[in-house]
Amino acid sequence: MTSPASPSRARLFDALVPVLFVPIWSTGFIGGKFGMPYAEPYTFLFIRYALVVLLIGGIALAMRAPWPKTWREAGHIGVCGFLMHGVNIGCVFDSIHHGLPAGVASLIVGLQPLLTAAVVGPILGERVSSRQWLGLLLGLAGVTLVVWEKLSANIGLVAIGLAGIALLGITTGTVYQKRFCPTFDLRTGLTIQHLVAVAYVGIMALALETRHVEWSGEFIFAIGWQLAIWGDPPTVGTLVGAALIIGGTLVVSRYAAAAPEPPIPTPPTSPV
Repeated sequence: MTSPASPSRARLFDALVPVLFVPIWSTGFIGGKFGMPYAEPYTFLFIRYALVVLLIGGIALAMRAPWPKTWREAGHIGVCGFLMHGVNIGCVFDSIHHGLPAGVASLIVGLQPLLTAAVVGPILGERVSSRQWLGLLLGLAGVTLVVWEKLSANIGLVAIGLAGIALLGITTGTVYQKRFCPTFDLRTGLTIQHLVAVAYVGIMALALETRHVEWSGEFIFAIGWQLAIWGDPPTVGTLVGAALIIGGTLVVSRYAAAAPEPPIPTPPTSPV
């Protein structure tokens, strides 16, 4: 019998994931628009997620990563995958497909930390401070400014509504994960999440799309990396809105960093 992968290899994988994940995730909005002329959004994501399952699943098997101990635990991880990768990313790509600029979609979904801290926080028993409410109001003002400008430019309500659903998806998924499955092995957890996501976007592609793909070099590039250094040229309104959103996020994050940890009660000592 072969022994499982060493803890040091697992720690190395966990350390490398953010280095690769952050640039790919943060440029996914632009990459989605880059590949959109060659495939419809859910068809695009089906191919992307299927490749992710093969890649991360292969890594998990090769490294003999631990899988969830119960079906219940795996189910919680799967729900997070449905909300974060299925609903969130699916609606973001769909909103871009309906004409919403990728930068605006990213700004709307960028409200997630503010919404989580100031609105959903009480669900987790966390107190909401006046500074957190101020951060949320700044972020909402920024998004309102950007959305109003895009409505004036004949960007439809459907596209903006899809971005709003994406925001709800990632916010709900973040809270759900924090409450029901805060820790899991990234290799097997990401495999489970993307298995659920690929099933969801596959159903959406079958129900709503033609599933035609134009296999061009640009499309293969967008699938493989989803990285492009150009996007929609920002307007003054978009820049001001982005500044408000960033300011609101900084207000909330600075409060979270400065907030003292709750004291840990000392267990009573038994008399000698």
